[in-house]
Amino acid sequence: MTTGMIARRAFLAFGASLMLAGCATSYADVASLPVIRAVHVSGGGNLWLQTMPPFVQRNLIKQLGPRYQPGAKGGAILTVQLTDISFPTDSDAGIISWDSVDTLDGRITLTSSSGAVLRSFPLFSSTTSVDAAAEVPMPTPRRYDWLASSYAHWVLSKLG
Repeated sequence: MTTGMIARRAFLAFGASLMLAGCATSYADVASLPVIRAVHVSGGGNLWLQTMPPFVQRNLIKQLGPRYQPGAKGGAILTVQLTDISFPTDSDAGIISWDSVDTLDGRITLTSSSGAVLRSFPLFSSTTSVDAAAEVPMPTPRRYDWLASSYAHWVLSKLG
């Protein structure tokens, strides 16, 4: 039974890595995406939402590539307000099992240098949990980063 769970997890991890393969790509070549001069990410409420903003901001900047030019004159401002997060523990138990799924919800706003709202939309993203286990009650930095990378990918794909 243990071998079956390991094989299933390996298969799911491989599938997730294929789905997220685009997360490492840059959005520098997307013509409809303006130069971004600032990225602001915030989250309040529970401890997880307070911890997540630096992870999302770092991933957004990395995926923007050269499109991110801090302080660029005439550049747009990307604001992300994180509103909900879920890091469930792994539920593998017995014959029937479900893998846990991490989720992140927020509101994305892209404003021009003049303050006009160019795009504004809610965004919900989910990804297979990494490092999820009953023995690890708090999310690991790797788990935060995995979810943040997925969220950043979807933010930029919706903006482009």
